[in-house]
Amino acid sequence: MLCIEDVCEGEMLRMSDAGQDGTRALLRRVPKQERSRERIDEILKVSMDLIGRKGIDAVTMKEIASLSGGPIASVYQYFPNKSAILATLYQRYADSVMELVEASATNVQTPEDAFDAIDRLVDLYYQRIRGNPAIQDLLNATQADKALALLDIEGSRLHSRIFAEAVCPLMDPDRCEEFQRTVFLMFQLAGSAVRLALLVDEEEGRCILSDFKLASKVQLRRFLPDRQGAGRPSS
Repeated sequence: MLCIEDVCEGEMLRMSDAGQDGTRALLRRVPKQERSRERIDEILKVSMDLIGRKGIDAVTMKEIASLSGGPIASVYQYFPNKSAILATLYQRYADSVMELVEASATNVQTPEDAFDAIDRLVDLYYQRIRGNPAIQDLLNATQADKALALLDIEGSRLHSRIFAEAVCPLMDPDRCEEFQRTVFLMFQLAGSAVRLALLVDEEEGRCILSDFKLASKVQLRRFLPDRQGAGRPSS
């Protein structure tokens, strides 16, 4: 099991890498040369491929080193253990979700835009996870792993803040704080809804996602004017 002490072993640093579209990674050392950044990317790529094929528990540091084309010391140079690799992979996944949220929240001008953004976000999120067994394994690991669960919560907090800030100008300013809490809950529950949809047959999965989108819109209507834009937000 991944523990916080493992992830934080050594001097774990948050890195913004413009060459990876702003991907943040938790690293033991900050790579200063292009070759080092390429080495890290290869380690993470191999790790993700192995997780997708074998599952998290079956992957070892030795295997990661062997398939990424270097000695095991070159893996430990940047990652103190497999737990740190998993945390970095999860952070990269969270960054990719943030891009979806930012794109969906852009140009929200009306309540109808906000409702449409919910549909779009849930569908895109489901499609991204459904086609990637490694991400599914990482998400499942958050259910039993405290450190990954904390990363998941912080990801939901950041993503929900982006969405809430885009929608808040449409409502009574006095209700924005309450709205932000509601959106945070919706985003956190979205992960559970998608995981459930992936575990059942496809038809039932579609129904689960449809019901979740409907429930989210019911919450949204508590804060937004009616669809014609008339009247005050409902209480």
